[in-house]
Amino acid sequence: MTTNEKIAALRAAAQAAGAHGVLLMTSDPHSSEYLPAYYNSLPFFSGFTGENSTLVVTLTGSALWCDGRFYVQGDRQLAGTEIECMHAGSAGVPTVEEYLTAHFAAGQTLLLDPVCKSGREAYVSPEGLDGSCVPATIANGYAAALAKSGAKLESKDIVSPLWESLTTRPSLPNTPCELLTVEQTGATAAQRIAMVRDELKKAGATALAVTGLDCVGWLTNMRARDLPCTPLAVAYALVTMDSCTLFIAPGRLNDADAKTLADNGVSLRDYPELIDTVHALPAEEVFLVDEKATNYDLYCALNEHKTVTGADPIFALKGVKNPVELANIRECHVRDGVAMVRFQMDLEKAIAEGKILHETDIEKMLQKRRAEMPGYFEDSFDTIAAYGPNAAMMHYHATEEDHAKLERKGFLLVDSGATYLDGTTDITRTYPVGPLTENERKYYTWTLQSHIDIARAVFLDYCTGFALDSFARGPLWAHKINYRCGTGHGVGYISSVHEGPQSLRPQNPIVFKEGMTITDEPGVYETDEVGIRIENELECVDAGTNQYGHWLKFEPLTLVPISTEPVIVDELTRDQINWLNAYHAHVYEMLSPRLTEEEKTWLKAKTAPIDR
Repeated sequence: MTTNEKIAALRAAAQAAGAHGVLLMTSDPHSSEYLPAYYNSLPFFSGFTGENSTLVVTLTGSALWCDGRFYVQGDRQLAGTEIECMHAGSAGVPTVEEYLTAHFAAGQTLLLDPVCKSGREAYVSPEGLDGSCVPATIANGYAAALAKSGAKLESKDIVSPLWESLTTRPSLPNTPCELLTVEQTGATAAQRIAMVRDELKKAGATALAVTGLDCVGWLTNMRARDLPCTPLAVAYALVTMDSCTLFIAPGRLNDADAKTLADNGVSLRDYPELIDTVHALPAEEVFLVDEKATNYDLYCALNEHKTVTGADPIFALKGVKNPVELANIRECHVRDGVAMVRFQMDLEKAIAEGKILHETDIEKMLQKRRAEMPGYFEDSFDTIAAYGPNAAMMHYHATEEDHAKLERKGFLLVDSGATYLDGTTDITRTYPVGPLTENERKYYTWTLQSHIDIARAVFLDYCTGFALDSFARGPLWAHKINYRCGTGHGVGYISSVHEGPQSLRPQNPIVFKEGMTITDEPGVYETDEVGIRIENELECVDAGTNQYGHWLKFEPLTLVPISTEPVIVDELTRDQINWLNAYHAHVYEMLSPRLTEEEKTWLKAKTAPIDR
């Protein structure tokens, strides 16, 4: 069945329901980045496999919004279909809200499809809208946009029966769960619950419904394999001043772990029972409500109580790693560095021997080396191994059906990471695999300059991600080049590789603190030409105090050599050269004790100092 035929089927189903269109999102009841397959209807109907997208199908047309990471991918995957690819944030491109206002008339209805149920019959709000898989802020925004033209938003599941009639829909995940130890986390569940209660008191609240799977995992120290590349469980939690309840399907925790949770003041209830439990609480309970992190049906239930608006405090709490977590993170990066060294040696040997290599081979070679490391759990995301022009797509992923063969020229970009039982890693290196053009060398050098400038930044403790993002863009802006994404993101601890609230990106208001971890990954993405990215994880550390205030800086966590062959050294400042040489000396110092003599010799050459 073609994409156009699937879109026609969606349109017909909407008409049969008395509506004039339907909206699908890559979302679930927990606002997860990586979705269990059960929730992810949008790729099936559209053919677009990127993240963070919205599809609107009207009676006369269809459009899909994707962000800057996926412009090229969206254009390619939607080519030949009726779906218009909307480059969200680009000049002249309407927002979803603007599109809805323009394409729906008075008396018409858009179905906000609740295809992703939370395991119970949908909670029906007083407004008649079920939004189990749509954050409250987004649902409210869509309703307001439609109201401008006299249209309305309704919830009705037309997608589930259609999806299930066309293919076998995946089931909800139900993998075994286990608790991390205090040696891994540095804190018990009871200690973390107490931290949350302290934050609730500061906010003037008495209760918090915890919806983010990473937040539930942090609060309870529970991990599972429910999500792709993310060791978390589909669950909710509810914290009040005298109780904490974990909502999870029965039988997923063994008796010992269930007892540990009970000893820490955590009781268990079935996954679908959260809203019923909220209803049963006294009306005087004051909920702290994060509209961005709360799905609409839960939001409506919470607002039957007293509420205060504010961010879920767990985001900020887990964003600052404790000393035990930081020590474990540093150790896992050493092992990850060893794996990366062995992978690069394998790659160079294969190229030297003239072996035919495809992008899909690269992913397998790298995963093999990581899997050899003690404590390896799984990849932290699908490896991006992108040769040549494919690397211009920021989140490109090679498949067995669609991939490139490496030629002996240009660049290979490899963005990868792993979750270990003591941390999560994320690293990008761009490798020369043969002669380079002058443009390729320039782009690489400017990207390296951008990377170094944020890595060596020193800043006062009131600086936000918005302010620091500009540090990295300067070298590229000087050449009128920009990248359509942030410079970096937080990294979870044995959790999601993308973690808030901190990030290095425009409009991020979060102030950096000691113990935060962040990626540093500027890049150049020239469509149909080349993609270059250099990425390390960084730890935010103390840099001293003087008459001007408290200073912070970054120290590298990632321990992998950066290719110096493509660098136009004369373009680098003396400070940039010094930083790169010091970084490479540090890489050799940390990795060499765990390498063979052959590997040490190789690494010594790769970390040799450069100069003009």
